Amino acid sequence: MRSFLSLVAVALFAVSELHAACGVERWSVKTGTDPQAPSVNLSSYISSTIYNFHQSTRPSSLPSNGRVSPRETTQYRLSGTLTKYVRESDSDYHLVIKDSAGRTMIIELPASNCVGAGSPFGTGISRARQQFDSRFTATTSFKTTSTSVTIKGVGFWDYLHGQTGVAPNGIEVHPVLDITFPTSALTPGTSSDDESIADDSASALPEVSWPADMVRDDDGGRVHVYRGGAAVGDVLFHGGAVLEDPSLHVLFAGNWSDDDMKPVTLTTRRDSSMQDLDRYGVRSFGIRASSRTLVMPGGEINDLDVQRALANEVEAGRIQHVDANAVYVVMLDSSANPSLGGSRDWLSYHSQFHPTELPMRYVVVRGGLDRATQSEAIHASLFRTMLNPAGDGWF
Repeated sequence: MRSFLSLVAVALFAVSELHAACGVERWSVKTGTDPQAPSVNLSSYISSTIYNFHQSTRPSSLPSNGRVSPRETTQYRLSGTLTKYVRESDSDYHLVIKDSAGRTMIIELPASNCVGAGSPFGTGISRARQQFDSRFTATTSFKTTSTSVTIKGVGFWDYLHGQTGVAPNGIEVHPVLDITFPTSALTPGTSSDDESIADDSASALPEVSWPADMVRDDDGGRVHVYRGGAAVGDVLFHGGAVLEDPSLHVLFAGNWSDDDMKPVTLTTRRDSSMQDLDRYGVRSFGIRASSRTLVMPGGEINDLDVQRALANEVEAGRIQHVDANAVYVVMLDSSANPSLGGSRDWLSYHSQFHPTELPMRYVVVRGGLDRATQSEAIHASLFRTMLNPAGDGWF
């Protein structure tokens, strides 16, 4: 009976892998379907350390479908202590490793079904996932451990968006192509459920304390959500970059009539509280606004679905994304059942991703809201976008 149950568990896991969503941002680079992937020499590697990775200078820009040499064109061998792991909504295994001084960085193991045909990394990605699965079971909640690990994989520059364990410069190994654990060690005990559980190893760093309105998103980062209350009163300047000359593009996903769309578009650009943003360098007078429909699936959707829909519009030429000050306000209809990192306890949120080298700032507003709540949800996340475009600041 125990063997039968084990087989059932494996089968269910395989089914979940088959139907899991895949990522969007720099996905070709992460999985080896970009034009430069064949140039990565997988027959050799450079031994390195987490300290060495931390010393790398972050590139000023990252191509959406190309590699930055030498980090992203080199295979590395790296050892450390595995402290945390989780299966993200984009199907990646997100692992945090650290060195003896407590420096951390992220390594990622994509799912085989998310790797395009012809990727030179395909065999290694499949091998690494099997190696990890033979030792641990990754779920959608963070688990902690303290286990020595050695990996091989290709360097990768990620965008900084509040990821757990991220290196200060955003460097990762992604994808991991081989992962091994000490054969003499016993199967490590793990704690689970939430990342707030502290790692009990010797040089663990204190946990980051996130505000209550920060939610883990679907590809490992953090997003600021609006759950109700004062839409503008609690918006504070966080001291970083702002959108100095914003333009608004309202995108209606699902079934919307002209009579429903017109007042939403007017509401988006006309709010007396916008003038409060002038003191932070945001031009709030005469903001340009446009509206159109957005093709998106109905029913169960997450943030990756939103990103994918926006990226498809850019790729098809229906959105000319040439202005980093543009904000895309995605209005969902009442048939959509959206989640953000598994959370549904929000009215709106704002984030950004890179369908091109330019960041694309966007707001997502839940459908089925009454007119007053809808207006508050739009403006709450819209103002936060203008003052904190990356969506990962404190307010």
